[in-house]
Amino acid sequence: MSSKTTATKENALSRQEIDNRLGATALARMATYRSDGMIHLTPIWYHWNGEQFRLTLGAGRIHLKNLAADNRISLIIDEDPRLENGIAAGAWAIMCRGTAELSQDEGLIREVTHAVLGSALSEEDANAYTDPIMAEGRTIVTITPQAWTTWDYNKADD
Repeated sequence: MSSKTTATKENALSRQEIDNRLGATALARMATYRSDGMIHLTPIWYHWNGEQFRLTLGAGRIHLKNLAADNRISLIIDEDPRLENGIAAGAWAIMCRGTAELSQDEGLIREVTHAVLGSALSEEDANAYTDPIMAEGRTIVTITPQAWTTWDYNKADD
């Protein structure tokens, strides 16, 4: 394994690698700004459509209040198998920054909620849980990435 800092030109992911990894998982960590300027950081399920991230958030979530006041948002999607398999296993991450657009369009809410559940769980679970989840009241957050930082610690070792 090479000795390198977190993100370098040599270990950056290509657009295709980004799309492949974003399509293979559904768990991100999302950062929004609280009214006191501190970061609110939380795990979140997402759906990636090749251009945008879409999130489905329950009506009372703190992130919605944060995003209504300041629409800047960051996501990180990562995997670090070194914790279980040792240093040679490497690690990778995809970070993006952008702005969030909030929508309460019911058709979009149903579509995105179903897609997120299908990505995170299964189509069967998406069919079973979309309606109960819709009952709590949802808002869709659409994030168009404006800046990316990526790395794969094993990439430069090939």
